[in-house]
Amino acid sequence: MTNLPGTLHTAHDGAWQVADHGCQVLAWQADGKPVIWFDAEHADESDAVIRGGVPLCAPWFGHGPNNDQDPQHGLARRTDFQGTVAEPFRVVGTAETASIGIRHEVVMTDTALEMTLTLTNHDEKPRVVEGMWHTYLRVGDADQARVRGVRGADWHNFATGDKGSFDADELVMAPDTDTVIQGIGPAPTLVDPVWGREIHLTTTNCPSAVIWNPRSSSGIGDNPTAQAWRDFVCVETGVCKDNAVPLDPDTDLVLTTTITVTRM
Repeated sequence: MTNLPGTLHTAHDGAWQVADHGCQVLAWQADGKPVIWFDAEHADESDAVIRGGVPLCAPWFGHGPNNDQDPQHGLARRTDFQGTVAEPFRVVGTAETASIGIRHEVVMTDTALEMTLTLTNHDEKPRVVEGMWHTYLRVGDADQARVRGVRGADWHNFATGDKGSFDADELVMAPDTDTVIQGIGPAPTLVDPVWGREIHLTTTNCPSAVIWNPRSSSGIGDNPTAQAWRDFVCVETGVCKDNAVPLDPDTDLVLTTTITVTRM
């Protein structure tokens, strides 16, 4: 996918980017360093799916709360949104998928990346929806990274099958990390000691999180994402699985995530 599908909105000489395809954030920088991981040379994950950046998983996550939905991670990331741009750098994309209206608003400044996802049930019957930002966060070395703000939450590592609840307040990155967290607080933080910074994700209505990295105890895979495992950690925020939300007809679910960076 050397040429990304659809329109690409850019600012700051390409340091900020949002694609109309999936209304997907591809780049945002703070203090001169990228905060979002995206490899434009290997951007083709699968048919109509852009690898990296901040894919939207909606109106379901994975294969849905009952494991009976296709394609994986919903239709939003495969859909061309109708995007509008305003000042400051603000992109609003709208789309309709499976009778669920999707509105994604992205606002970028020098200090924050703000995202608001609104899902509206346009069906005549109640629907259960999920919405997650599959955010690839750039780090100096994922092997030394950790996620703070998880104490008391329940976790289930789908790579290993292990589950439990967090006694400590940090999740250390390790091979086979594909961990769904339920009941997480509104301010998880990715600690990046190599680059000496903390990436803060401040959320509303987002009790679910997924922490993922493609590093595997069985070795590194052939695809570019697996080979680049040291460069990013996915900290996904939103609602999924046990926290999927039932929506009555003509009602909304509104989620927000704001990303900021501080020096350690």
